[in-house]
Amino acid sequence: MKKIILSLCLLQITWCKVVDQTWWKYTTMYQVFLPSFKDGNGDGMGDLKGLISKLDHFSDMGIETIYITPHFKSPMVDSGYDIMDYTSVNPLMGTMEDFETLIREMNSRGLKLVIDLVINHSSDQHPWFIKSIKNEKPYADFYVWKDPKGYEINGDPIPPNNWLSVFDGSAWKWNDERKQFYLHQFSSGQPDFNLRNKFLKTEINKIFEFWMNKGVAGFRLDAVKHFLEDKQLRDEPLSSPDIKVPYKCHDLKHIYTNNIPDTYEYIYEIRRYFNRLSKKFTDFERVLIIEDYARGDVLLRYYGTEKRQIAHLPLNFFFVEALLQSENASFYHNSINNYLTSLPEWATPTWNIENHDKFRKGYLFGEDFEFLSVLLVMMLPGMTYLYYGQEIGLIGSKIRPNQAANFFIDDLTQTSRDYFRLPMHWDDSLNAGFSTNRDLYLPLSPNYWRINVKSQKETEHSYYHMFKKIVNLRKTDTLKYGDFESYIISTWVYAFSRTFKGQSYIVIFNFGSETEFIDLHNCIDDLPRFSIIEVASPNSGYKVGDKLPTMQEIPTILILRPLAALVLSTTHSSV
Repeated sequence: MKKIILSLCLLQITWCKVVDQTWWKYTTMYQVFLPSFKDGNGDGMGDLKGLISKLDHFSDMGIETIYITPHFKSPMVDSGYDIMDYTSVNPLMGTMEDFETLIREMNSRGLKLVIDLVINHSSDQHPWFIKSIKNEKPYADFYVWKDPKGYEINGDPIPPNNWLSVFDGSAWKWNDERKQFYLHQFSSGQPDFNLRNKFLKTEINKIFEFWMNKGVAGFRLDAVKHFLEDKQLRDEPLSSPDIKVPYKCHDLKHIYTNNIPDTYEYIYEIRRYFNRLSKKFTDFERVLIIEDYARGDVLLRYYGTEKRQIAHLPLNFFFVEALLQSENASFYHNSINNYLTSLPEWATPTWNIENHDKFRKGYLFGEDFEFLSVLLVMMLPGMTYLYYGQEIGLIGSKIRPNQAANFFIDDLTQTSRDYFRLPMHWDDSLNAGFSTNRDLYLPLSPNYWRINVKSQKETEHSYYHMFKKIVNLRKTDTLKYGDFESYIISTWVYAFSRTFKGQSYIVIFNFGSETEFIDLHNCIDDLPRFSIIEVASPNSGYKVGDKLPTMQEIPTILILRPLAALVLSTTHSSV
């Protein structure tokens, strides 16, 4: 017989937010990994035409902002993050006319577009790099070039220092024509820019202006922590005394190549130019977002100060990186509150739990956990950043090594990142409605016949309908401006409330592996006679619209299954 334990409110913290109607502070931003979203020309790879054909999907969900991965011309060494022309469109993705059509069609639906911009490095096929090799002015110093530290006995040049690439091995590659090493913190096909060069920075500003004139709402700057490096090229210390010959990226402490003070100053330069450029547009404010996996004070510094703001939205990747399967309520309570209370009053929190570089949570921890993770970040205050397929519980799949399109691997699991970049499931037809081509650039997950947009739209109380409900709840004043109050209800049950002008939503999660029996009165005061279930995880056993008696006179025992979650509305009304 299972022991019934009524929960006790162990800890409670309140966080309040100033009301501000700026659009990007509360937006739901949906990341489209372009090659995997929808194929519009029948070549087996997603593209701009495919995205255009699915814009009504975003309107149906209630999504306001779409962020697309790089669409620029590229040799695709690193899925388009190696750019060879910053003012063009990759022929694999379409044409400039397609891009302009995308903007026009999005505008007609009230959607905003954010694009991924990579200015830490370019492709080694970029004309600037080719001219830099030849020492042509002004391109000679557009990249980080250094002489060898010396030569081996056999005559081989020795790299300038011990810096390592994100993809492991030396971050320096010898160029026999120029007779110098160039820095590449990613692949050797992605040479690092010298972002101290004033002529280069002027060219980069022109890129911002070009795409802003095309109608984009903002930019996500990729790999920001790598932007600038130590001028003295000092060796980085070993991360452990047990390491004899550093080879893997994490073998070193990256104190001279990650988030050095000069990087913050350069982002501030960009923000100042960005602000001046944005004054040309009166319809809405453009947004500058940065990608940096930093935490704590390192991340907070990218906000700047109220009078000297740097990025609008430094992305918070804590939950993306965290291994969440065995974490209890205290972990979520402490992690969320530590982040929120560390932010300046004027700063906007950001949340995301999946992206194109890290495993989907459902793949790691199961389909039920996928819904919990989405609900968690969607109901928290601030901007939420989603990954394509999360609206249907797409969790990815293993693929054979010969099926991978990208040879770089995830540093945690040492497996292909393509596991979580597989094509979107639109229906249960051939190739899941992703492409008319029988051959796809990546294979489908085998569960596409069961998990797809069409079937979930047609099924009441499906994952998709719950997702859509959450998106639209985020547009309410309560979730935009509401206070945040956090509760540890039991070891494995975590809850928080969002309250604004008498309206509250209470979000309850069971992160454990056993059914929990919860009395909300132990934690939450002044509950109305009845609460309404606004959102119920598909595995919860509850339905949207169900009334839950929460009157103070009698105990209210809420039965919550393992890895289940609910959102309750506690508006004081005639219900």
